Amino acid sequence: MYLKEETLFSSTQWPIIDADCKKDHVIVLLKGKGENMVQLDGETIFTGPTGFHKIRFTKEHFCLLNHTTLSFYTLIGKFVFECEVGTDVFELFPYRQGVLCSYGDEGVFGEKIGKNRLNYAAPFQQPESYYDIAIQNQLLYESLFARYKPYACLGFSMDTNELFFLDAQLKKERTMDVPFDTGNVIAFNLTYHFGVFLEENKLWLWEFETTGQVSEYPGAFAYTTRAIFSHHEYLFLVVSEHEVQVYKPIVNR
Repeated sequence: MYLKEETLFSSTQWPIIDADCKKDHVIVLLKGKGENMVQLDGETIFTGPTGFHKIRFTKEHFCLLNHTTLSFYTLIGKFVFECEVGTDVFELFPYRQGVLCSYGDEGVFGEKIGKNRLNYAAPFQQPESYYDIAIQNQLLYESLFARYKPYACLGFSMDTNELFFLDAQLKKERTMDVPFDTGNVIAFNLTYHFGVFLEENKLWLWEFETTGQVSEYPGAFAYTTRAIFSHHEYLFLVVSEHEVQVYKPIVNR
């Protein structure tokens, strides 16, 4: 096995804050002098105030997170809609017309209305709490959420290592026991042939759909590594100050 890697974007002029990719497109949030900028495929489409720290593609737009405010824009940088999604947003996952917001330490929604694990935000509607779904399924919605037939997620139980398969409404369809400890997994992704689970110093390759064989490989993976949520040739994306890189394992048989 070896890792196929590609640099999608590099910048020596402005530091990179965050980035996302979708099929053949890459969108990057940059820190300018007293402003933030967004470039789509190398072309600047948005310039605005500082404070944005996450950027994600949605189905038809892109969105920017600034503390508790989530803003949606067209792919030419025109403002569409904004809403309050609460403090301590840990991650944004493209879902339906908008994004799922997951929270560190459960998070606080709005003006401290109540604790939340998961909210759905989309243009032209108020955020919708998915707290009951998260609690009922006992799922870990952080970086450990992947797109697969259509979704998959790791459980947060300390006693078991379960992989949950979810339907389009995020309802649990079935579970599968993972044959290794997932407690230190940084990110994971599933293909139609195998699952790839990353830890800081190793990679687990699990042929869960076929032989069930598990292979362990040494490696060095940054904690900023995340699974590429939209269907893409590559499986993982890592953003550094000056580069956006993607990669996937190639299995030799």
